[in-house]
Amino acid sequence: MSAQPLALGAPTRGRDDDRDVLVDALPYLDVNYSETDRQFALGLIEQECKSFPATKNYLKHLPIPDYDAYLTPALLEDRKLRTQKVEIPKPIDLTRCDLPCPAGTSRSNDKLFRNAFTQNEHLRLRQINLELMEEYGPEASRRWSEELQAYLRELENDLRQTQESVMEVHASRKHAQMSAGKTLKELENAWVQMVTKNYRMEMTNQQLEAELKKKAKEMGVDYAQLGKS
Repeated sequence: MSAQPLALGAPTRGRDDDRDVLVDALPYLDVNYSETDRQFALGLIEQECKSFPATKNYLKHLPIPDYDAYLTPALLEDRKLRTQKVEIPKPIDLTRCDLPCPAGTSRSNDKLFRNAFTQNEHLRLRQINLELMEEYGPEASRRWSEELQAYLRELENDLRQTQESVMEVHASRKHAQMSAGKTLKELENAWVQMVTKNYRMEMTNQQLEAELKKKAKEMGVDYAQLGKS
């Protein structure tokens, strides 16, 4: 199993020479940033912004779209007729809602009676719908409200699990970076100790060489020839 990276990866978009760059940053460990580091970061941001200049018409480099490319001759003719022909919308027919008095003839009376029966039936259906709504509406609304509340609780549970997952990711990254920081600190101290020892050894060697040169001079011996032998 591969180990998770501790540093932040560079974005995939950008210049070709930046794709393989790994940002050397441990946000949970590196906290001692100076003002120089801050100005350097701001400079990088400003340089990145210059590569994407703001413009109002960011599609000006693209050709003008041809909106009529997929129109067939039949569609073009239909659109032409509709633009040339101006029709006044017909008014709503409200005669069926009128209840005139009987005129005296049987034919007209039959028409009036049919109209009255239709309107009466329509009102009766509305009354039935209102009674059904009054009888079953509260229960249906209550069940719908309960379903919405259950769905809301499910969404809140998913949100809480997602937030917990995010916190777990942050916690694991922090733990990994702090562990890596401890290891880096130990390696840094070991490196300092080794460099210090090497420096002391170098100084000791220089002192011994100076003493040998002094002894060789006192004894009248050529130190360069002594070293070759």
